[in-house]
Amino acid sequence: MSFNGQSFPRARRLLTSHDFSRVFGGDNHRASTRYALLLAKSSASDHSRLGLVIAKKNIRLANQRNRVKRVIREFFRCHPPAKHLDLVFLARKGLGDLSNDQIRSQLQELWRKLDKSGHLK
Repeated sequence: MSFNGQSFPRARRLLTSHDFSRVFGGDNHRASTRYALLLAKSSASDHSRLGLVIAKKNIRLANQRNRVKRVIREFFRCHPPAKHLDLVFLARKGLGDLSNDQIRSQLQELWRKLDKSGHLK
């Protein structure tokens, strides 16, 4: 499957509860900041996939939740991991109050932490 630069196809997403459970359970790699937690596990598929957990409890307004999801997907699309990983991004309180640049900065910090531990390459 081609992954052109301007889309985020279903094949690149964690969609089922089984996919999410696989990442949540067992051995996985974690990186966290004050506003987010990123869990990673080696993917069984031939590409990396992303799942988002953006709870209404943590980001109240729908437009903020949607904006956060757009920024995260765009970051993942532009900075794919070298290894095939299943990633789950969990938002914490306050993430919706950040600007897009601040969210990208949080994502870069999470990416740096995973990379430092050797899980992205």
